[in-house]
Amino acid sequence: MIIKSEDTDLEIDMSPMIDMVFLLLIFFIVAASQLEINKPKVVVPTVKAAKVPDNVTGRISVSINRDKAIFINTKQVKLDELKGHVKTEVEKDPDLRIFIRADEEVPYEASKEIMVACSEAGAVNLIYSALEK
Repeated sequence: MIIKSEDTDLEIDMSPMIDMVFLLLIFFIVAASQLEINKPKVVVPTVKAAKVPDNVTGRISVSINRDKAIFINTKQVKLDELKGHVKTEVEKDPDLRIFIRADEEVPYEASKEIMVACSEAGAVNLIYSALEK
């Protein structure tokens, strides 16, 4: 005697798994936006008298890493491009402040080139970064 079993298709409800995937996706998108992944790696020296400013508006961040690469915010530029960008921004806002972040291993001459380029572009308000100790 042959017993035939009926082929039954089992269906799994996928909607809870899809909901969880969307929640994880939203979490990682929000978390990634909070990270400063593109920011150039700069080890800023620490100083006892350093103070975090209350007002950080109206400034451009210029970073110099240990390889002497120059960045405006997160975009790598050359010295002449920096000068042109600063000049354009100073024309828009004469009270523009340039926030200079230099790696602790960067020689002074490299920082001096940045300062000279900013002053030639018309920026006179330069801020130098240091971390609170």
